[in-house]
Amino acid sequence: MSYVLYHQSIESATLTYSATADTNYPATNIQDRYKNTFFKDTAIGAVGVNLIIDLGSTRACSSLLIGNYILTVVDTGLLSLQYGTADNGTDFENNAIENDPFESTTLTNYLETFTSQTKRYWKIVLSGAGSNLTNLQIGTIYLGTAITLSHSPELDVAQSADYLVNVNQGVGGIRAGSIDNTTVRRLWSYPWKLLSETDKTNLQTFRDSVYMNKDLSRYPFWWSPDTGTTLYYARTKGALDMKQQAYQAWTWDANFEEEL
Repeated sequence: MSYVLYHQSIESATLTYSATADTNYPATNIQDRYKNTFFKDTAIGAVGVNLIIDLGSTRACSSLLIGNYILTVVDTGLLSLQYGTADNGTDFENNAIENDPFESTTLTNYLETFTSQTKRYWKIVLSGAGSNLTNLQIGTIYLGTAITLSHSPELDVAQSADYLVNVNQGVGGIRAGSIDNTTVRRLWSYPWKLLSETDKTNLQTFRDSVYMNKDLSRYPFWWSPDTGTTLYYARTKGALDMKQQAYQAWTWDANFEEEL
C-alpha cells in the first residue's frame, strides 16, 4: 500500500477551450481548486473538443487527475492527453494517454499515470473526431508529479468523522442548530515515523504548494491511501511538523480534513 499526494493544480495556467463554454461556468472555474465550482459546456453536437493548457513554463508531469466531472458523448468517449513536442502550443503529438474510456453520467474522478514528460503545453482531447459531445462538467484538473511516500504510517492511525453544523443564537440565549451538509466529513491523523530524506524534501514542496496553516491549508489537494485506487479531496490541518528521529529518518504527523 502506497500513500500518494496529488498537489499540482493548474491555477496559474492559461486555458484555451476549442468549443463554447457556458458563460456562467467558464473554464477558469477549473483553476480555483474548488471541486464544486464547475466548468461546463452543455452544447450538443461539438466534435473533436479539446482543452489546451499552457503552464507558462515547463513542468515535469506524470499524472493527470480530473476531479468531479461529467462527460457524455453520442459515440464512445475516448480521452487523449498530448503534449506540445515543440512547446509552441500548436504542434501536439505523442499521446501520453490514448483511447482511454472516460465517459460518465454522474460526478466521478479520473486518474491516469504515464511516463514523465517535462513540457509547457498540454492538450486534453475530451472527444475525438467521431464523437459528438453532449455534456461536459469539470470541477478540478491536477497535472504534474505526484508524491509517493516511501513508507506507510504507523499502526496508530486515527480516523474520525463529523458534520458541519450551523449554530444560531437568538434573543435570550436561545440556540438553534442545523446540519450544513448532510455528507459526513472524514478526518485523518497519520503518524509517519520512517520517512526518508527524499520524503522530507518532497513534503516541504507539498506544504508550500498547498499553503499549509496552523488551521486548514489555503488550498485543497487530492490524496490516496492505495496508489490512486481510492481518491479523497482534503486540506491539511495544523503545521505538519517534521522531526528528525535518526540520521536521514524523519517523523511527520499529518492531519487531513476532507473537503466536501
